[in-house]
Amino acid sequence: MKGIDPQKEEMLRSEYLRTADVLTRGTADEGDREPSEIYGELFEREFGISGLLERLKGRDNVGVILNDGNRPTPSHLVMDHLMSVDTLPGKIRKVHIATGTHEPPKEEELKKILGSHYDDLQNRVHIHNARDREGHVPYGITKRGTPLFFDRELEDHDLFIFVNSVEPHYFAGFTGGRKSLLPGMAFFGTTERNHSYSLSEGSRTLALGGNPVHEDMVEAAGMFLRGKDHISIQIVQGPGKVISDLKVGDLFSSFHEAVESAKVQFCIPVKKRYDIVVSIARPPMDRTMYQALKAVENGKLALKDGGVMVLVAECREGVGQSTFWDLLTMSSDPEEVLDEIDRGYVLGYHKAAKIVSLSRRASIIAVCSIDRKVLEKGFMEGFWDLDHAMKRAFEITGDHPDILVIPDGTVTVPILEEGSA
Repeated sequence: MKGIDPQKEEMLRSEYLRTADVLTRGTADEGDREPSEIYGELFEREFGISGLLERLKGRDNVGVILNDGNRPTPSHLVMDHLMSVDTLPGKIRKVHIATGTHEPPKEEELKKILGSHYDDLQNRVHIHNARDREGHVPYGITKRGTPLFFDRELEDHDLFIFVNSVEPHYFAGFTGGRKSLLPGMAFFGTTERNHSYSLSEGSRTLALGGNPVHEDMVEAAGMFLRGKDHISIQIVQGPGKVISDLKVGDLFSSFHEAVESAKVQFCIPVKKRYDIVVSIARPPMDRTMYQALKAVENGKLALKDGGVMVLVAECREGVGQSTFWDLLTMSSDPEEVLDEIDRGYVLGYHKAAKIVSLSRRASIIAVCSIDRKVLEKGFMEGFWDLDHAMKRAFEITGDHPDILVIPDGTVTVPILEEGSA
């Protein structure tokens, strides 16, 4: 099996995968160049230190908004760069960790996010808490009826610097950009209403136009940013997490420019659908089943009806967000689960709906650390090693199946070529 990411060779060393196709562009070769050097060159091309210094004139209360550890954004590289800019370190009043609805990061995670500047910045860190209603300020209601409440700690800044990365997302179309604010710094109820639109047909991987989740996020971000000065740094990483592009500007234009670069990196054509698709959730997306299932959402695009979807993810923190798992395991009848969703949306229900829908046309196998008896209740078969999982997949499909391996399944999107079966 050629072309596999070297970091995953040991995990995928299975006789069953000897003839598998591998969906990857290969690891980008930057030689001995440091990621910080690549980032610095791209920033200078897009905006430049002089441009940043110009924007800092008259600004004394800068807020930096960073992703938490659930995203692969190389925030530490950006902070290295920003902290080297004359006058900026003293102007940064707060570094906001945009957790969305995730659990707050532990100290070790914060150290990874802030890198060598952890000691200097730890007393200026604000960790967003989506469930603290009093900690959020109202910003009106979007056209779709989403009540907007954003973190109160954002209120005093005279310049915002948003740092994000852009990859495909299974219902928002793409990560990055507007997601720094919604769900990043939004009240839980705001995010819950926005994510309820994920049950719409238009909410899917790569889709922006006509996607109600994305369009609602854009409107919400625009309402928050009205009259506020800001700079947006949007990073695109290729295979191996090498920075391949960078866009700097306002939150909206930089995001859309980064999306075009992300399509080149993450969307890969396939000529056919496969009997078995093995999709791997790489760190940090393999922490929980809730996060890792994004690899299933992408992988299923190349899966035949009646085929087998194999998810490979450590899931060292278990199933993650409990709401979706409680719903998924409430009944062995898919229709009962879907009926419950129809009775009223709760954050996390979209994840359960997509798994139930897939289970009606294919088998789902998970290679992870979660007990198989737990997984059985969630429409999945569980195994602790790939060989036993593949043996089971062959029992379902029969001998000589077509197999596709996706080494970075949470962000790689297989695109079926026109006219393919």
